[in-house]
Amino acid sequence: MKKILIIEDEKPVRTGIKDLLEIKNYSVFEAESGAEGVKLAKENMPDLIICDIKMPNMDGYEVLKQLNKNETLSSIPFIFLTAKTEMTDLRYGMNLGADDYIIKPFMAADLFKAIEVRLSKNEKAKKGTLKQQTAVDETEPKKNIDEHLFVTEGNKPQFVKIHDIECITAFNEYTNVYLNNSKKVIIRKSLREWENILPDTAFIRIHRSTIINFEHVERVEKFYTRSYMVYLKNIKQPFVISQRYLSKLKKKLFF
Repeated sequence: MKKILIIEDEKPVRTGIKDLLEIKNYSVFEAESGAEGVKLAKENMPDLIICDIKMPNMDGYEVLKQLNKNETLSSIPFIFLTAKTEMTDLRYGMNLGADDYIIKPFMAADLFKAIEVRLSKNEKAKKGTLKQQTAVDETEPKKNIDEHLFVTEGNKPQFVKIHDIECITAFNEYTNVYLNNSKKVIIRKSLREWENILPDTAFIRIHRSTIINFEHVERVEKFYTRSYMVYLKNIKQPFVISQRYLSKLKKKLFF
């Protein structure tokens, strides 16, 4: 039985969601405040968290920040509840690492679909990570920044110097590898696999779907409240730095 934590200060909304989820045989925990929600998350380790954004004292953004400080809790699928009037602020929440959002008022079918999709993706990610970790540990040691990687894109083999990789972004089981000559290579390799072979002295994850080579960082700019954007030397489009990874990047770049 999957465990779901609901963090919502309005009792009618909280109770309504709880009743719906129990029909689907989920084990449900309730919290009427952000602080109580963080406490229950630590005590019960839910499989998914649904959290309202606008709450007194500790809002949904702060809840997510608190959870992101804990490595185990930060991996729990997190869905924001938001009113239509809050849509302009939603980008900030997604940049913090939220997985999805549901707009109030919502249909039961939309709620169930969002939950099922996130739980399914999380299960696949856990299984995939375990398989990838085992394979990488057995076959690919950490690389040096000056080494070359032999990669194959389609049927075209080539050597890529690790130092020339500016950034790597994920989509499904593939990754886009952006090089400093403005070329892009598509490779069937997960971000987890890349993390296990790339040198920590140059590469760092800035988002759940993005790894950058911080030796190629041109500048970092404030984006929204406490969010930042990072610009790389040969890529026009900046990348959002997720709040979850911000402190690590600050230590590397001293901004």
